[in-house]
Amino acid sequence: MAKILIVEDEKDLSDLYSDTLKEAGHEIETTDDGQEAYDKMKQGGYDLVLLDVILPHLNGLLIMEKLKAEPPQVPNKIVIFLTNLDRNEEIDQGLSLANGYLIKSQITPVDLVREINLYLSGQKDQPAAQ
Repeated sequence: MAKILIVEDEKDLSDLYSDTLKEAGHEIETTDDGQEAYDKMKQGGYDLVLLDVILPHLNGLLIMEKLKAEPPQVPNKIVIFLTNLDRNEEIDQGLSLANGYLIKSQITPVDLVREINLYLSGQKDQPAAQ
C-alpha cells in the first residue's frame, strides 16, 4: 500500500482517481488547492503525488519549483503531473521538475492503476522529485 496525494481541482476527477486508487489498496489524501498541496508536499513523506498543473492559488509547476528550491526534510518519492496540456514546452518543463506526466483526457481508471503501479515498482524510473 502506497501513501498517495491527489491534487486535482476538478471534483469529479479527484473522486474518480481517489476511489480507483483506494480500491487498488492505496492510502489516499486529496486537495483541490495549490497552496494546500504545497503545504502537504512541503511536509513530505508521500510515496507518490498526482499533481494537477492548473490549480487555484499556486499552479503545479510553481509548486515543484518552490520544492526544488527548498526541499522537504522528508522527500516525496514520486511526483507525476496530471495535465490536459499537451504542448511540448509544458511537458518538457514538467518532466524537468517531476518524474513524469499523465494526460487526463487519455487515461482511464484501469490505465491509472497500471501507470501508478509501474511508477511505484520502479519500472518507470525517472529522476527523483521532491
